[in-house]
Amino acid sequence: MRWPDAIAAHVGDRVLSQVHAGQSGAAVYRATGAHRDYFLKVGEGAAAELVADEAGRLEWLDRRIDAPRIVARADDGDATWLLMTALPGVSAGDLIKAESQRAAEVARTLAAFLRRLHALPIDDCPFDSSVAGWLPAVRRLVAEGRVDIDDFDDEHAGWPAERVLAKVEALAGHAQGRVIVHGDFSLGNIILDAEGAVVGCIDVGRLGVGDPYRDIFIGRRDLGGFGALAQRAFLDAPGIDELEPERSDLHRALDELF
Repeated sequence: MRWPDAIAAHVGDRVLSQVHAGQSGAAVYRATGAHRDYFLKVGEGAAAELVADEAGRLEWLDRRIDAPRIVARADDGDATWLLMTALPGVSAGDLIKAESQRAAEVARTLAAFLRRLHALPIDDCPFDSSVAGWLPAVRRLVAEGRVDIDDFDDEHAGWPAERVLAKVEALAGHAQGRVIVHGDFSLGNIILDAEGAVVGCIDVGRLGVGDPYRDIFIGRRDLGGFGALAQRAFLDAPGIDELEPERSDLHRALDELF
């Protein structure tokens, strides 16, 4: 693929290698150079809108909370390119895998970062990440057959996408609260330095105003692979004894449809 001039000028002689992590449908490349690395996302077709969504959210986040900075972007009507700075560090998941004894410590760090994010003022945030706001999008994904039903969690294994959608619709009234949510607060999307401090968050294409349980549920779920103590540490930080069952079920089902 030939890069647009605005992108190519900044990539320069950096070496590009494709990154296979992520499920957005966009192609992701790391551009490695002598001084600073970049990440390039390229979305074609339906994925072009997702890349554009992330660019808008990164622009809004600038100077509000740590995240990649936009270096350049381009759009030709069929595809969208987004070139961003690479955050130095490793994902929270990779750090815990390398140093499993630090799982509870990392969980508390993630909870503290989430508290900062959820405390951002919502008045000037133009992005809707509420359950009601996402329902039209997930209905469209289901109708177009674009939901990967083979990737469902055990609870929904073997279910058709329509049944999961019906569950979301039935539970939608349990969503509560209005805060700035990341929208995909997984261990792969929070970058830490070697000391375990948060460098920033990535993959912010679902960021917006919504129910804080969206982030809390996903964060706790991902920590489950590293033991109950890590999950408990993550919930203890915001003072949550137990997750509300219906609210958790809502966000579990909604997450299946993306």
